[in-house]
Amino acid sequence: MSCGNFTNLSSSTCLLQTVHFSMTFMKKALFPLVTSCLCLFSSATLRAQEALTFYVVSYPPYIIVSEDTQQISGIDVDVTRAAFASQGVSVEFKTMPWNRVVKSIEQGRILGTLSCSQRPGREEYMYFSDELSAVSRAVVSRKELVTDDITQLLDLSDYSVVTVDGWGMQKQLQSLNIAHQTSPDLSGAIKAVRYRNIDLLYMASYPAQYYVKQLGVEKDLKVTPLHDELSLSLYVCISSDYPNSDHVLTTVNNGLQQIKENGLYDQIRSRYLQTN
Repeated sequence: MSCGNFTNLSSSTCLLQTVHFSMTFMKKALFPLVTSCLCLFSSATLRAQEALTFYVVSYPPYIIVSEDTQQISGIDVDVTRAAFASQGVSVEFKTMPWNRVVKSIEQGRILGTLSCSQRPGREEYMYFSDELSAVSRAVVSRKELVTDDITQLLDLSDYSVVTVDGWGMQKQLQSLNIAHQTSPDLSGAIKAVRYRNIDLLYMASYPAQYYVKQLGVEKDLKVTPLHDELSLSLYVCISSDYPNSDHVLTTVNNGLQQIKENGLYDQIRSRYLQTN
């Protein structure tokens, strides 16, 4: 900027305008650089601090908690660990009852959890990563029960139903006014179908198959997919009130993109789901 063409301006006014222009130009020029530096600083901070901790519940094969050693593995656990590792960040996993997990995320007392779904209300206190995995829906029943006509959720209205308390699938039943009972965990819900004369357990297909096999009840129970129902996406869910949560979200999304591009994502899934 030059004041040479503005003869009516005093020299002091001209000087102030020149300084203002120079400062404005510097702000515009430096803003992208400053923003980039802040992102790099935040990523470095995540790498430098202790391992990030996510709290989970057993949800095989996505999250598998060993009853003997309490070691935690599974599709979503291994994928999440690999995604963060690709960005130089360590993570660890601990168990906590699901209702307490959700409440603690809402209050900003824990960083987050895995394998949770996006539904109305949660976006007020959660960030959702890019898709971590997906589940198809199914019902567990005794083998002698005829389930050929069960293809969609509304079909469950004609049966006695149980599901896990507080999980997204219970919310679906509530939203459709489908009468149901609840169990605190999947193991108890499966036992309700086997021993308590409940017709159906509504849950995800892979966890259903896993638990039926683990409990050794394949001869008594069967898993029927709901073919007319869309699959449900699962995410890394992060408390929006937890420190550095926005940078944690960016980090895991960058990591997920990287391991999907280099093939590691598919390699991890194939260990648990051979058909994939």
